[in-house]
Amino acid sequence: MENRLEGIIIITVDVFTKKFLELFPEYQASYIEHIEFNGELLPHVFFGETLNEDLPALINSGKEEKLRSIFDFIEFMLKKGDTDVQEVITLTILARLGDEPEILKKALKYMGTETRKASKEIETFWGRQ
Repeated sequence: MENRLEGIIIITVDVFTKKFLELFPEYQASYIEHIEFNGELLPHVFFGETLNEDLPALINSGKEEKLRSIFDFIEFMLKKGDTDVQEVITLTILARLGDEPEILKKALKYMGTETRKASKEIETFWGRQ
């Protein structure tokens, strides 16, 4: 599950998802349904159908503690996650936030350094910055 590289733990998408479900158990039922329907974890689909659906409304709600928890988790995973984890975060989660400029603007205050950097990169890629 975790690969060691010069003492640094690299987190795989399976560990990323497991930790996400531990921290945010409200998504457990959706995960079970996703696995039953797809027969395996499709991380872009799972996060696209769960966190991506909820995050814009959550950002608009201003629930500080919950938002900080989510964005702290994203920041940590961008730092420690393997390429697959980074792609799920960047191409699925952060790209979705950029679909709505006002949502992205509000989200920026919760983002750490790596998350802001990844968000800027994906926005530049899509020509939205």
